[in-house]
Amino acid sequence: MKIAFVCEFSYPSKCGVWNSVYYVAKELKKKGHEIHIFSNNLIKGTSKTSTKSEIKEGIVYHRFPVKYKISENAYGWDFEKEIIELKPDVIHAHAYRHVYCQKVPKIAKQLNIPCYLTTHAPFLEKGLRNTLLEFIVRVYDKLYSNKILNSYTHVFAISKWEIPILKKLGLKKFKFIPNGFPKSFLKINSKFSKNVIFMGRIAPVKNLELILYAAKKLPEVNFTIYGPIEKGYVLKSRLKNVKIINKGYDQKEEIRELKKNSIFVLPSKREGIPLALTEAMAAGLVCISSNTQGGKELITHEKTGLLFKKENSEGLIKSLEKVISSKKEWKKLSINSKNSIKSRTWENISEDLEKIYKSDIQEI
Repeated sequence: MKIAFVCEFSYPSKCGVWNSVYYVAKELKKKGHEIHIFSNNLIKGTSKTSTKSEIKEGIVYHRFPVKYKISENAYGWDFEKEIIELKPDVIHAHAYRHVYCQKVPKIAKQLNIPCYLTTHAPFLEKGLRNTLLEFIVRVYDKLYSNKILNSYTHVFAISKWEIPILKKLGLKKFKFIPNGFPKSFLKINSKFSKNVIFMGRIAPVKNLELILYAAKKLPEVNFTIYGPIEKGYVLKSRLKNVKIINKGYDQKEEIRELKKNSIFVLPSKREGIPLALTEAMAAGLVCISSNTQGGKELITHEKTGLLFKKENSEGLIKSLEKVISSKKEWKKLSINSKNSIKSRTWENISEDLEKIYKSDIQEI
């Protein structure tokens, strides 16, 4: 099959949506499919742009200049002519509400091929968007969501918590296809220690100040904050037990860092289905998360990890103390964590998508 993915950002950008596209694309490429990525040419988190076209790991990249900006994560760019000329067998768009989500079904109809949308759970709690953007989102959902969502062959929800929201928006055809992780993370054998790591985008929404507060109260615990720092965001610490590593996503380095730690902390204000959390659970780290929608879906409190109330620094400290004070408790949560997530490899997820693509192509 010739498969075209459409997403806002692509290599070498650093973001969760692009990571999920990349891993699925890579697995499908291994199966012998021809993979094309269509995106804008911005490198997320920087002021740089990428080349118009590139072939990397056998995946073909098509990048396009931005014509207008809606927000830091949403832009307008034209790709219709090139994707029509490519004549793919399927088109798979990622991240609901982006401008290209309205274009993909029209292109698929013209080419008489199936098209798909993975939502990536863009349903933020109130107060996380500015007033104007929140107004635009409400108007968009009211006027366009029903028509756009149902113009796709299938919509894929990455989380169970967003399914009632999608139904309320009028969606009729959907499947649950969660985020995954590379199976190499299952090979990590975590060991009990007082080493704690956060891994992911270093940005205000991750609420990393809670980790700095916990580090100050728990000087015997070593904390690592690892990931790319969002442009304009400043996170500083003079604490001896805190190490901040400004690095982009690299699987080998992530595995190396996870092996040094036994506890993973995700204190975010908001999460859909966090990739870093799934990877840490697969690696057998004991995971402590704020009770975001994504955190609650992945972690069963006191069984596969620990949850604490968002913005509650004392709740985070109590959770950390509970884990570091008992090797027995840590081991129980570690084993349960890995077992609860182990089927969600990108390999398995790409197989599920491949079956859906082939079935829908045959029906057309």
